[in-house]
Amino acid sequence: MKPTLSFLILFSVCIHSYGQTPIHDKAIVAQQERMVYKQWDEDKFYPEPNRLLGIPTNPIWYITWGLHPNYPDLDRRPLSPRGEQTQRLGLAAAMQISSNYYKQHSDTVKNLATAEMARISGAFSATDPLYQFYYKRELRPLENPEATAFQGVPAEVIHYMTDHGAYQWYLNNMASLSERYEFAKSLDMERGQRILMYHRIMLEMRDILKKWQYKLDMSSNMLAFRKLNQRKISGEITLSNPKSEEDRAKKIANQTQVLKCP
Repeated sequence: MKPTLSFLILFSVCIHSYGQTPIHDKAIVAQQERMVYKQWDEDKFYPEPNRLLGIPTNPIWYITWGLHPNYPDLDRRPLSPRGEQTQRLGLAAAMQISSNYYKQHSDTVKNLATAEMARISGAFSATDPLYQFYYKRELRPLENPEATAFQGVPAEVIHYMTDHGAYQWYLNNMASLSERYEFAKSLDMERGQRILMYHRIMLEMRDILKKWQYKLDMSSNMLAFRKLNQRKISGEITLSNPKSEEDRAKKIANQTQVLKCP
């Protein structure tokens, strides 16, 4: 019985000697609560001053708060309405709004620049409806001037035009217009300016084609008159009105000078 009692007494002494006693300091607990999740309550700053006639009489209060008398008057929680963390979150939100605004503005500028580039870019000039429905068809002779030069023209007229330099005149003028036409399609410019270039080129092309057709007609008449004159010299035919034929020959001879100059 005595050994058991002695063991219990020894065990109790050991517990009191080496054990830890929990400390519950309401001042520390109140500070933790108001800094973390509760309101900044000025009535829970411990130890209390125990004022007498407005003067603190608690010496422990002086030890704790004497050097910081204004500490309880200002809410120092990071997440308080004016806390540092609240200000950082508000600043981050403001910066996010500002960032979204600048992103939207940059996207708007990008879209406008893209639309403007598509409007003036020569890479998209072929998609213009006015060009597709009108100018492309009207300016088709400039794409291959050689193929449209002698359509339905006899071989003797072709040789005659080539020998007298009229065909070279046609090629030079059409090549110049063709080069300008390619520039109008490929260069970056306003749509209205591009359309005006198309129209000027079309008018100049029509003038050249008109002169070219006149040269073809005159060459054909000249060759026909030569054949008629050769048949007359050889005695195959007899002219009923020589004077009229002579006047006609002089007229053709004067007009054929057009074949040698632009």
